[in-house]
Amino acid sequence: MSLFNELKRRNVFRVAAGYAVLSWLLLQVADVLKDTIGLPDLWVKAVLGMLVIGLLPVLIFSWIYEMTPEGLKREKEISPETSITSHTAKKLDITVIVLLVIAIGVFAIDKFTMAPANVAAPAPFADTTPSLNVIPVVAVLPLQALSTDEEGIFLASGLHDDLLTRLARLQAFKVISRTSVMEYAGTTKNLRDIGAELGANFILEGGLQAIGGNVRINAQLINALTDEHLWAETYNRALTTANLFDVQADIAGAIADAMHTALSPGEIEQLGGIPTDNLKAYEAFLRGKDFRGRLTMPAIHGSIAAYREAVGLDPEFGEAWADLSLSLIRQYWEEGAEDGASPNKALIDEAKHALTRAQEFDPGTASTLQAEAYYYYYGFRDYSSALIALGKAEAVAPNDPRVISLRGYLLRRLGRLSEASDALLRAMELDPNSVSLYRETNDTLVAAARCDEAHALIKDAIRKYPNDEGIVMGYGSVAAVCDRDMKTAIDYVLRIDVSTLQQLQAVTDIFMYSHDTDKAIKALTDARDSWVQRPTISLMIDNYLTWLYRETGQQAMAEQALQSARKNARSISDKGTTSLMQLMMLAAIEGDTEATRRFGDLTIAAMPNDAWRSTEYLHRTGAIYVLAGLMDEAFSTLESIPYDQSYDNLLRLDLDPFLNGLRNDPRFEKLRSKARAQVDAALAATTK
Repeated sequence: MSLFNELKRRNVFRVAAGYAVLSWLLLQVADVLKDTIGLPDLWVKAVLGMLVIGLLPVLIFSWIYEMTPEGLKREKEISPETSITSHTAKKLDITVIVLLVIAIGVFAIDKFTMAPANVAAPAPFADTTPSLNVIPVVAVLPLQALSTDEEGIFLASGLHDDLLTRLARLQAFKVISRTSVMEYAGTTKNLRDIGAELGANFILEGGLQAIGGNVRINAQLINALTDEHLWAETYNRALTTANLFDVQADIAGAIADAMHTALSPGEIEQLGGIPTDNLKAYEAFLRGKDFRGRLTMPAIHGSIAAYREAVGLDPEFGEAWADLSLSLIRQYWEEGAEDGASPNKALIDEAKHALTRAQEFDPGTASTLQAEAYYYYYGFRDYSSALIALGKAEAVAPNDPRVISLRGYLLRRLGRLSEASDALLRAMELDPNSVSLYRETNDTLVAAARCDEAHALIKDAIRKYPNDEGIVMGYGSVAAVCDRDMKTAIDYVLRIDVSTLQQLQAVTDIFMYSHDTDKAIKALTDARDSWVQRPTISLMIDNYLTWLYRETGQQAMAEQALQSARKNARSISDKGTTSLMQLMMLAAIEGDTEATRRFGDLTIAAMPNDAWRSTEYLHRTGAIYVLAGLMDEAFSTLESIPYDQSYDNLLRLDLDPFLNGLRNDPRFEKLRSKARAQVDAALAATTK
């Protein structure tokens, strides 16, 4: 008997057919399990490998053994007369037919039932080719420093920051902000999870090694859903600025190619430009960018020193001039301009000089236009001019979260809170892990009375950053303003280690609105005894303590606080809004109505052109008038507040104990009804 006929007689072909159909079904099950419980792609390959390996043993087994009524026996032990291979063949035929029917059924379900659902609701990031209406999102993970020397580590960090800045100016795709990707430095998370957390379709990762005068950069682009490597390249270059910018341009082009999109001629020209050919100047510039990412006064001073070094080494380095201007005007703002005090005017002059140099060497770029917007914003509160410059920046960098968030901050200062909220929410899409954006967006949503969105945002924030004091404060604010749940608000603010004027004012308000004078006194005395140094803040603490001690019948303590307040008042020389308001409050506490009126006029005149802050200032000024018994002035001031520009002021109107002297006046209920109507009208306008 021929080998073929013997294989047929022993049912080897039938076993092979059944094994093939069964293997196909098992592979479908493995694929479903992979997608359902998130198993790696290697899982399906491993199952396929085991099935392939198992085929030969199965065929050998079917050749050697035969199924008999007594069980499995070796084929040579069975005489031809007692063999039942023909009967077994029929059973195998039925088994194969059943498996084929199941396979056809699975195929039909997949093709005719599952496919339409996938069309209607495609899995995120499943296709590397973006639709016409969806802009792909790229997350550029921190470059791994492959050399341990300080230069290599710094260069990897700085180049990553600069690469993100340049990629964010492109319209072909969106780029997740550096703030949000930095937490993945050295992460062991798989790329699929990172993509899901950041909302990114694609992930770019790589490393940098600086060796002497050379640099080695490797980069690879990966589909965030499938883990498919779309592009990879290694660059070995001499360490020059021209080579570094060439690599950045090449990476941007490769990303665009992988996404089946194209860069515009203007974008190609922008990427190909070399802002400086001085490597030392570029390194100083990168140091400045690293400092600027940290919003503290020492960091601001560090960025200014680094940018000054950069432009000193290359006086035609336009981007360094732009960033120097921005850091200088930020220092001006933080050192008193925001509060209306008398800051260092020389900073404005130097910021203007730096901006002019940036406009000379680097006109029309996002960096220069952003610096111009901040110059008008921080230097003069000229929000209209700032928005004009920002509009130009948006035209060349539409997907830069810093540009988008700046629009939100400017609109907020103009009192356009709902528009500001929308802008900040858009910025969060590209900077989803920014703690500061969480805080600012939450505060803006609360002020805009968009409480449902504020609830959702702050719950997500507290889940991700349960120990951040700004987030904890924000949760307390939502509870107080949106829910009037003062118990929850107190529970959260008690977790805060108060260290700023804004925190101290907010915490004190919540305790006082809850009639918890003991906690209010403790918060004020703790701040006084620990971190407070400015006479203005000391005066505020003494003023509040004097009032609280009087309210609780502690006359000796009240007198002691009053004497301290008078001492601190003599140390105040600036004419900022906060200082004038506290001098007004001291006059009211002392019963000097004439001085209260005088300081009240000065306070209102000093209030900045700023809807975001002035509504609170107006409320506190009105409350101080009540404290002095000047009810007409109090109503006039409180009635001037645009309540639709700050939902917080409805809480103050209802719960501020300083206003208790007004509550029996018929004018008060009229005022409250007017305020509520303004808020309701603003909310109705946003939901149309």
